[in-house]
Amino acid sequence: MPDAQHALVDRVTRHLADDARVRGLWLTGSLGAGAGDDLSDVDMFVLVHEAALPTYVESWLADVAPAFDPLLARRLGPAPVFSHVLPGWLRWDVVVGGPAQLGDLDGDAVTELVNRDHVTLTSLVGVAPESGTVLAMTEEFLRVLGLLPVVVGRGELVTAAGGALMLRQMLTTLLRYRVEGPRMSGALHLSRVLPADEMAALAALPPVYADREAVVRAHVSVAAMFLPVARGLLGADHPVALEDACWATLAEHLAISRPA
Repeated sequence: MPDAQHALVDRVTRHLADDARVRGLWLTGSLGAGAGDDLSDVDMFVLVHEAALPTYVESWLADVAPAFDPLLARRLGPAPVFSHVLPGWLRWDVVVGGPAQLGDLDGDAVTELVNRDHVTLTSLVGVAPESGTVLAMTEEFLRVLGLLPVVVGRGELVTAAGGALMLRQMLTTLLRYRVEGPRMSGALHLSRVLPADEMAALAALPPVYADREAVVRAHVSVAAMFLPVARGLLGADHPVALEDACWATLAEHLAISRPA
C-alpha cells in the first residue's frame, strides 16, 4: 500500500479502535482487495453497534471526521456514506453500517482492521447478477430514453445532452454488473473489469453535445448496446411491453427506428 494511504489507514484504525461503539472496521475498495495503487482512494466500512448506529452516523461530520483535518467532509445523500478530501488530495470514503449491512461486504475483497465481535464475512465470488437489479436498471434506462421526444420537442438540447450522458453511465454500470454481480467495483477501474472489445465499443460511442442530430444519435447508439445486454440477462423477465412502447413513441415523434 502506498505510504500516504497506509498512514491514513493506521491513523483511522487507532482512532476508531478507541471508540466502544465501533465493533469492526474493514478496508474495502481496491486497496482492501490488494489491487490498489498510489492513485487509489481509501474506502472503509465501519461496523457500529445497532443501538448506537443512529447517533454515531449523525455525529460523524461533527465529531469523527474533524480528527483527520479534512479539507472537505460531506455526507452523500441520506445513506450513511461519507466522502472526505484530506491534505495532499487524499480521498477517503466511509460507509457506516450495522450488522445488517455486513452481507454487502465481500469477505474475499476486504482487509480486516478491527473485528471486536469476530464476525465472519461471506464470499460473493461467483454470485450471479440479480434479476431484480437488472430489471430496475432496464426500466430506468427505458424511462429516460422515452423522454427524448419531450426534450427535443421543446428544444431543450442541453437537457437532452445530459440525458444521453445519463444513459451512457447506465450502460457502463450494467456492463460492470454483468461481469462482477454484487461485488461490483468502482468505475475508476473500468478497464480492469470490462473486456477489450467492450471498452473499444464504449470509446467509439458518438460524442454528446447540444445538437438535435447529435443527441438523437447518442441516445440510439447507447440503446443499441444496453438493451441486448439487458435482454440477455433478463430473458423472459425483460420488460418487452415497456421497450416496445418506448420505441413506438420515438418513432412517432422523432421518426427513430429501433436498432437491429
